[in-house]
Amino acid sequence: MTACMLATTLSLSLAACGGGDSGPGGDGSTIRLQVSGEPEEIAVYRALVGAYEKSHPGRRVRLDAVAKKSDHLARLTTSFAAGGPPDVFLVNYREYAQFVARRALSPVGPALTSRGVRMADYFPQPIEAFTYQGVLQCMPQNISSLVVYYNRELLSRAGVPAPKATWTWADFARTAKTLTRAGGHGVGIEPSLVRAAPFVWGAGGEVVDDTRSPTRLTLDTPQARRALDFLLGLAPAMPGEKEVAAQDLETRFTTGKLAMLLSSRRETPTFREVPGLDFDVAPLPTGLKPAGILHSDGYCVAAKSRRREAAAQFIAYAVGSQGQTLTALGGRTVPSLVSVARSGAFLDPTRPPKSSQVFLDGIPSIRRTPVHPRWPEVEDVVAAELTRVFHDGAPLDQALTRIDERTRPLLAGGA
Repeated sequence: MTACMLATTLSLSLAACGGGDSGPGGDGSTIRLQVSGEPEEIAVYRALVGAYEKSHPGRRVRLDAVAKKSDHLARLTTSFAAGGPPDVFLVNYREYAQFVARRALSPVGPALTSRGVRMADYFPQPIEAFTYQGVLQCMPQNISSLVVYYNRELLSRAGVPAPKATWTWADFARTAKTLTRAGGHGVGIEPSLVRAAPFVWGAGGEVVDDTRSPTRLTLDTPQARRALDFLLGLAPAMPGEKEVAAQDLETRFTTGKLAMLLSSRRETPTFREVPGLDFDVAPLPTGLKPAGILHSDGYCVAAKSRRREAAAQFIAYAVGSQGQTLTALGGRTVPSLVSVARSGAFLDPTRPPKSSQVFLDGIPSIRRTPVHPRWPEVEDVVAAELTRVFHDGAPLDQALTRIDERTRPLLAGGA
């Protein structure tokens, strides 16, 4: 199914549900919505916009789609500096604090509450993540976690059973090594803080000294070191730097060169579009204790928007039952609205991944990284240093020292 066909199918599916969130007639104003993602993800948002406009006569949404996340953030920064930001934009909870610090956001919490949106109907973890300085700044659309995508055909061919919910780090390492073969690798894990964090927590360690007011990273503790050493031990089963540069992890997975991949729900729309790809998901393996990491994106409203009422109306629809049902059908999100997350729109076993329940089962053990204006810069430092360790053979001790030296001043900048 093409991206265009997907958008059409989703729109028709939602229309068939009947009902509406139409509210009062619009005033003809058009809001700008900026998002980022692969073509299959963007198709879901186009379908969402189309359904909203159909159910809200007179309201219009101009969708600005940016392919790369880095370009998305750069364009947002530029547009704010130029005084013409989009009315609504979608960002991860790890990224929005920088906009709050610049007084660039209009908190959505009060506007949505006045429209009857009940925060108690949503999973509390993403609501907490988007609450900054005591106010809900952006409204979360999803509550994804990190999972292990696996190629069912490659596992079957190698005589490896599907991962169990109770599998351990040792099981994971053994499976990755067994699945590594000539021309292919057992597992793909990008060298980043968001990939390492759940393993650090699973080993009994911490990522920072204080999640609410961090002053330093704590990746040099014995528990954190144990997790990083475990991940380094998987290096022989992972593609090297040159291989990843030639073909990214996601493409290697879709072409059968990678048996397992750690990622969030956002891969699902793209993987569903690959002919012949038989995939499913499993939870992260367990170390000393279960641990996952929150992946959540929220709709934010620019403080300079002159259409804040229309922006709030769109967001209320997007995170409401119809909007969340549509994005769940598209495979893009683990809905933040509890009722939709537990519905067939998300859990439908006839559409891959069959084991979507895995995302919900992991919610109790989900943790998050700090919300800090300079956290994206902290992540960039860690990614650069871990890349040198994983791909260039740099000593881990030296990398951890550099990480500490380079990130302390960033965190000291305060919230």
